[in-house]
Amino acid sequence: MTHPTQASDVASPSRRYASNLVLGIGFGLTGAGTVMLGVLLPRLSADWALRDDAAGLLLFLQFLGSSAGALLSTANRVRSVAIGYALLVAMAAALAFTGPHLAFAVFLFFGLGLGMAMTSTSLLFSDRYGHDRAAVLERLNFAWATGAAAGPLLIAPFLRSSSLRPLYFLLTGLFLLLLLWILVRERNLSPTQSPLRPLQTHAPPHLRVLVPLVVLAMCSVGVESSLSGWLSTYAHRADRAGLGGAAIATSVFWMGLMASRFAFSTRLLQFVGRRRVLLANCWGAAISVGLLIAADTTWSIRVAAAIAGLCVGPLYPLLLSYLLERTPRGWVFAVAGLGSAIFPWLTGALSARMGSLRFGLLAPAAGALLMMTLSSATRRSLSRVESAHGTLG
Repeated sequence: MTHPTQASDVASPSRRYASNLVLGIGFGLTGAGTVMLGVLLPRLSADWALRDDAAGLLLFLQFLGSSAGALLSTANRVRSVAIGYALLVAMAAALAFTGPHLAFAVFLFFGLGLGMAMTSTSLLFSDRYGHDRAAVLERLNFAWATGAAAGPLLIAPFLRSSSLRPLYFLLTGLFLLLLLWILVRERNLSPTQSPLRPLQTHAPPHLRVLVPLVVLAMCSVGVESSLSGWLSTYAHRADRAGLGGAAIATSVFWMGLMASRFAFSTRLLQFVGRRRVLLANCWGAAISVGLLIAADTTWSIRVAAAIAGLCVGPLYPLLLSYLLERTPRGWVFAVAGLGSAIFPWLTGALSARMGSLRFGLLAPAAGALLMMTLSSATRRSLSRVESAHGTLG
């Protein structure tokens, strides 16, 4: 697993295609795994008698683990991906036998596996395609969003059964297949074998640009995670017809997100320009979260959720492309991932304190407003810095 391939393997289009395909499928599965807790939350809250603050703690621990997993990813990308999937295999199996108390620890380590697998896969693709990093990361995150959009619909039938064990066993099997592929087939590229090394594309890490980009990334991930984690519960409380119908709100959010990431994985991103997309979508995210808070029917929640997905979708991979140009380190995933832990927890804490999840959604609304405020200033700073270094934004 740790030895580099022969040059013929690296140059082989079929081998590269197979690797990209399987890793892309795995990335999509991590998307489904990431949103799974949010879809299951109404069921788990009822089964385990969890208040919103305790449910928010579950989300916090999973995303905290994901953030820590990003930090633990090493320069050996393949080894880190393998460790991530090994953790996912173990924790998915453990979920089938755990109760409400151990579940907090299990979801923490489940998130750790997700973080290692997702971060190392992203860095692996960033290394391979340094010349076209923004579009490649948009495509990779489109695969993730596809899994996240399909996940609620695929999980919904399991919500009607008496036990969630079949779901956990299915996830265990799928993660195990991916782990076996990585152990047998994947190899790291040695520095001399990668013709697309990204080092020459790194811009100087100007703090006046880097710090706002990190804050924007934290907020974009936080808003995304908070909405995906709580939408099923929010819709369920608006429509008591069933958990399966409530899961549709999460699914349409991810469908909107998936559609926007697909659109900007094409030449559209280059045509419109990264800075324009950043500004417009930050404003759109703030407006759409406001619409979601104002929504009071099942259909209005679904429409607002779809619009929110469309606006939030391109932001994280776009910000990630800016950050990786300035520092090719896994810490950017970890710091940005803190938002995915903090915002869902704040949503649950506010909901429990104020007695309504509608008030809880003020947490992602505040994050979206901060993005809207920062986006204009960051856009101007990026323009000045990139003009000075002859790069395009």
